[in-house]
Amino acid sequence: MRFLYDLFFLAFGLLYVPYLLIKGKLHRDFPQRMGFLPDSVKNIRRPVWIHAVSVGEAVLAARLAAGIKKSSPHLKVIVSTTTQTGNSVIRTRGRGMVDAVFYSPLDLRAVVSRIVGLIDPALYVMVETELWPNLLLELHSKGVPVVLANGRISDVSFRNYKKISLIMRHILDKVDLYCMQSERDAERIRALGAPGDRVRVAGNLKFDEVSASSGPRDYSKKDFGFNESDKVIVAGSTHFPEEQDLIDIYKGLKREHGSLKLILAPRHIERADAIGIYIEKSGMKYCRFSSVLPGTKHIPAGNEVALIDTVGHLKDIYRVADLIFVGGSLVRKGGQNPIEGALSGKAVVFGPHMFNFREITEIFLEGEAAVRVKDRGELAAVFSDLLENDEKRERLAFNAGRIIKENSGATERTLRVIAPLLGDR
Repeated sequence: MRFLYDLFFLAFGLLYVPYLLIKGKLHRDFPQRMGFLPDSVKNIRRPVWIHAVSVGEAVLAARLAAGIKKSSPHLKVIVSTTTQTGNSVIRTRGRGMVDAVFYSPLDLRAVVSRIVGLIDPALYVMVETELWPNLLLELHSKGVPVVLANGRISDVSFRNYKKISLIMRHILDKVDLYCMQSERDAERIRALGAPGDRVRVAGNLKFDEVSASSGPRDYSKKDFGFNESDKVIVAGSTHFPEEQDLIDIYKGLKREHGSLKLILAPRHIERADAIGIYIEKSGMKYCRFSSVLPGTKHIPAGNEVALIDTVGHLKDIYRVADLIFVGGSLVRKGGQNPIEGALSGKAVVFGPHMFNFREITEIFLEGEAAVRVKDRGELAAVFSDLLENDEKRERLAFNAGRIIKENSGATERTLRVIAPLLGDR
């Protein structure tokens, strides 16, 4: 079986390299993937090796590295990535905590055997479900403990893995500890063959990135020229033409909800002038946040729309909302992290394009902690329904708070269960 896998992966590699050449992605450090490690890696003895694929996983790897260094300063930590962007993130965010960065090996037996021999890791941690058979078999044969951190099994992956259940059972037996995001993920990894006594539910590491932010500033609706009794929609990190859609939707909703107000926070504040012109053409009275920052000038009454043209305030501004819209999701920009809005204790709505935060989005939807709409028309209908139904809004906010609470602290829980595997290394 392993011989057939090697043949398959070799054939894949023969196609993969020309593909990288055509796409211009065959960077100068690609030989590292074939086992030619830089001296910065080879000169480190018995490190903790963390593997992250790309940007999202690299952020988590940097945080795990920081946690390991904090509890065990004598340990060396190295991180491998698959992509150049992930590599760049580690070099930036892992500075001072990560001792070396390199590109992960292609999963060919000869390559992984060479790299494992050169690195001689004390522990191998893979962030999210990166199950490379040859690498795991090689690590196991050398007695290197293996940990899966932030493990998740999606619906599609679960169906596909079940088709090769005998192979999966053999591979999963080579992992010493599974730190899964949720109980459902834990059940799925057990169903695929992971030994039950090695599986833990640690929560989703990605929740710690946002929930660890500093405390909010206490803005009030009056800071925007609104009345405290007004209902407010905050649209955060919007992209063109979402602002136009939201203003048009807002004008329609005003006919039913006369005291409704809108706060627009574009992702790129340099677009504020163009957005302001559209608001004026729509016949709306608005203010720019930079001109009415609390304590700077008299705040005019009667504003209908507030346009945020400053940076660094959005998380605090969310607290004045009754409803939050996650920008970049009605258009194909991939959305923003819904946790940022949910932390304010308010109901969150987003469009169909949340692919940059797919896992967190699914967690929110499965927990009935947010609403996803398919288009502008449905967004208007959902806004209207939620504005009329306080109980629905409060239930969404409550469920979001519960999900955040369940997942917050995942980094600390993961580090705590990893600690025994580090031993006296």
